[in-house]
Amino acid sequence: MKLNQLDLNLLLAFDALMLERNVTRAAERLFISQPAMSHALNRLRTAFNDPLLVRTPQGMLPSPRAEKLHRGVQQALKLLEQQFSEPEPFEPAHSQRRFVISTTDYVECVLIPPLIAQLGKLAPGVRIEILILRDQLPEAELASGEIDLVLGFDEYMKVPPHLSRETWLTEPLSGVVRRGHPTIGHEVSLAQLVSTPHVFHSPLGTRDSIVDGFLAAQGLSRQIYVNSQSYMSAAAVVSQTDHLLVLPRRVAAMLAGHWPLQQVQLPVAMPSYHLNCVWHPVQQAQPALQWLKALMQQLVTA
Repeated sequence: MKLNQLDLNLLLAFDALMLERNVTRAAERLFISQPAMSHALNRLRTAFNDPLLVRTPQGMLPSPRAEKLHRGVQQALKLLEQQFSEPEPFEPAHSQRRFVISTTDYVECVLIPPLIAQLGKLAPGVRIEILILRDQLPEAELASGEIDLVLGFDEYMKVPPHLSRETWLTEPLSGVVRRGHPTIGHEVSLAQLVSTPHVFHSPLGTRDSIVDGFLAAQGLSRQIYVNSQSYMSAAAVVSQTDHLLVLPRRVAAMLAGHWPLQQVQLPVAMPSYHLNCVWHPVQQAQPALQWLKALMQQLVTA
């Protein structure tokens, strides 16, 4: 007999009958009527061409075929019950889970260090693997669970509507120049923004950004002399030249604290970046993923 020829509800009835060895008690076990259970037993006998359970003065006795069938049916029902049960709660303190995050160097610089510090306190066995975000969103890996989260600015990510997304942070732009810059003090005017040579940080290798869109809307453009995919290399260039580097404010402050750089204020009307977290809906019920998202969002907004 093929599985698609059997009403799988009969397996529950068969299990109850084998456990109770009594039609009435088996019916009560499944909260159905005694006639319905008797009908189920008759259907089982027909399907398997075997009496399965036989009435005797000592009660209902299973046939050898029933005994053999029951072992497999019980295993199958237990497996189904495990699959249908609620997922086990995530216990950070005891977990050895590895989370994979696809992101840009902004998140690596700003969010990952405090995340690792918190994991050391809350979940010392949890590991984080960072994959650099490329120009295409890793949809297949998000769906399969190979990648847990994608974090990046909306400028770099075109998120399809079937994926889940939250905006966690609005990040203003700032500028950095070398200390002692000959023409730029603590602020950059719009005229200086256009006339000063730029180092352009482009993590995905693109050739323009929201800065260029802002300038283009006013019929202006800037002079990009260096295109770098790394904050560190961009900072190194700016520290030894009269170039200007425009980047998110938190990173600007971090670089100015570690390099001979000065953070400068940009024109007030400059746009801001929006940091998005993206995940696949098929994975969103996972307790571990929910825990990581909540922890990271708390760190972003702290």
